[in-house]
Amino acid sequence: MLERFVSVVGGATLPFLLYAALAVLLTPAVVEGWPRSSRWRLGSALAGTTAALVVVILRETTILTRRTSVNIPTLIACVIADLALIVVLTLLVRRRTWGAEGRLGAVAQASACLAIALAFFRAIPEVVLQLTAFIEPGEATFSSEMLLRVLGFVGGWVAVALLAFLYYRAARRAPVRLTRVTLLGFIIVFTAIHAVQLVRILQSTHVIRLDSAAFHLMAWTTNNAGGIVLLTAAAIWLVPMAAALLRVIGRAPAQANPARTRALRAERRRSRRWVIASAAGFALLVVTRTVAVAKVNEVPTLSDPEPYETADDAVVIPAATLADGHLHRFEYTASDGTAVRFIVILKNGGAYGVGLDACEACGPSGYYEADGKVICKRCDVAINIATIGFKGGCNPIPIDFTVSDGAVTVANSVLEESAEVFA
Repeated sequence: MLERFVSVVGGATLPFLLYAALAVLLTPAVVEGWPRSSRWRLGSALAGTTAALVVVILRETTILTRRTSVNIPTLIACVIADLALIVVLTLLVRRRTWGAEGRLGAVAQASACLAIALAFFRAIPEVVLQLTAFIEPGEATFSSEMLLRVLGFVGGWVAVALLAFLYYRAARRAPVRLTRVTLLGFIIVFTAIHAVQLVRILQSTHVIRLDSAAFHLMAWTTNNAGGIVLLTAAAIWLVPMAAALLRVIGRAPAQANPARTRALRAERRRSRRWVIASAAGFALLVVTRTVAVAKVNEVPTLSDPEPYETADDAVVIPAATLADGHLHRFEYTASDGTAVRFIVILKNGGAYGVGLDACEACGPSGYYEADGKVICKRCDVAINIATIGFKGGCNPIPIDFTVSDGAVTVANSVLEESAEVFA
């Protein structure tokens, strides 16, 4: 659940935040009904999402086999649209009221719609492709784990949409020029990220060739894109929010008209609530992109090998040690000094699953137990416990063993022959 939530938030935050930021800038101060420009921006987001879904379908049906044929032209279009937005926002900075009118307004709305459509088109495919990973191998079609993954996926979309709405309502109460300046910085960073992605693809396809300094700069930017985006989000979020909060701290001064005084005080209370709610949303975003991401990417450690008995050139493991039904790891030192790890588990029905702590696909990365499942450490695939001891897939490499006198016995010669797997 957490993994799906974190992935959706990480992939969908930027387009939603761009959508909210442009709504803040281009919506007039006084709105009557549902403005046409707002409908066009919503239509652009839906159009970008629809096009992204089409690309996902083409990729999953292997009709689209070369992603660069889509990525290169769309990234070029992204950079052009972003540059147009930079020019528009630069011209808008000096204006003291929300919205854009006249010829500049038409150019601003067109640039915003194009940028929104492309942002959603670029972000949605990788998020939607998670739908294919809701059911792990060996799981039932409908299970509590699958339901939790679905809830995490849906919850991520709801959280991102709510976050964008909170930002919009709070930013509209911030100083106009300050908000425009911070959002101009956001668009500049947004453009830089798209430009770096384009350069990276052109470099990988040998269309261009970078020198050492440019390549290292590109690699650093790519590896730190998440942190750069988070810092940029902090700037566009916290600076206008702090200014908006300073505006509404304390009580509104008394007016000659008591009704006007009550109205001003009510508006200040509403502003404080929106700003505080927005700050809480940003705090949640920071926690999601730091603590939650670290938790999801946490690399599990293998448990220490357990002791065993030896007899007649064989490893002997008492059945009582395995009676709990959990995964048990053991280590045999071969004659050449290689540490040969193997695992044993009591399966349903009283049978034992015995195999090396390695598989043919992932090598000696090992297995660990979590929530009653045996999981490959390298590929994160949950193994069907009933199939441990059989070849195939990511199952542990089976080894010969015998069960007698209430113990599982593995000959030393079998483990010696398996040393090459761990060499």
